[in-house]
Amino acid sequence: MKTKPILLNHPAFFLGIDVGKADLFCHLIGPDEPISSRFDNNKIGIKLLIAWLLKATASHWYVVCLEQTGHYGDAIAEALYKIQPTGIYLVNPQRIKAFGMQKLRRNKSDTADAKLIARFIKSEYLELRSWQPRSLAQQRITTLSRYADSLTQDNARLKTMLESMTDKTINISLKRRISASVKEIAALRREIDKLIKEDPDLQKKSKLIKTIPGLGEIATHIVIAELPDLEQFDDARQLAAWAGLTPRHHTSGTSGKTQTPITKIGSIYLRRGLFMPAMTARVFNPLLKTFGDRLKANGKKPKQVIIAIMRKLLHQIYGILKSGQPYNPEKRGFAGA
Repeated sequence: MKTKPILLNHPAFFLGIDVGKADLFCHLIGPDEPISSRFDNNKIGIKLLIAWLLKATASHWYVVCLEQTGHYGDAIAEALYKIQPTGIYLVNPQRIKAFGMQKLRRNKSDTADAKLIARFIKSEYLELRSWQPRSLAQQRITTLSRYADSLTQDNARLKTMLESMTDKTINISLKRRISASVKEIAALRREIDKLIKEDPDLQKKSKLIKTIPGLGEIATHIVIAELPDLEQFDDARQLAAWAGLTPRHHTSGTSGKTQTPITKIGSIYLRRGLFMPAMTARVFNPLLKTFGDRLKANGKKPKQVIIAIMRKLLHQIYGILKSGQPYNPEKRGFAGA
């Protein structure tokens, strides 16, 4: 087959990667017939993927696209950035889904997803902003914050066990473990706070986030640890979609009742970190209390109300960080919460 000519100043290859916890499904569109492959999502698999990509592209310019679906794509994105610091794109899954609907997509599988992502980046890359890894300080904050979260979850299980335990020896052991864990979590939080204070940009963001009623020290740490570059989103709704806090509508069986579970894509740590602040805001933030009361009056269940408030908190975080201005309840967008 005759190879098609490669245009100068234009990518010759477009790689779509469907990222899963264990797998990396790839689809590469180039001048010749497209090719697909699958690799393990680990260090060895990533090395094999890069070797496969470099061989297939033969040193020609390529662009790569992954969906923003949480931390499973972090390692491959960073590895690709090291060999080519431009042309790496992390895109909101909703945007790729909309592109697929526009193209009347019919197939749904890991391979088909990778193909759709490759077709999307070939069509849309000129309209996108390429991805860059976060600073070493931000990466360390994320690592420390997630470890603190895991200790907090473990502590909650120990406390539940303590409530029902009658054996004195085990009770003493549980109390000792809980006490030690509390000290470890406090030390981690102090280190995160230190890292934020040493970075002027992160310190500014921290101060802005804390102006929102309901968001305290720990919630601010989690937001800074988990939020991606906001320049990747056109508006707050896209950020909420990335975080998995937008409703997913579907009709259930023969009952005809429409349910709206959230999509749950994006960072579970961010969603978990916003839950308690939303509970606080539901009571003490006048704007969000009014918003919650209105949802309750419309028949929404308590959990649905809290999730909606979590989404509004994320909208407000987006607004203050993009504007660089503190929370203002009189400003459009806040009063309308």
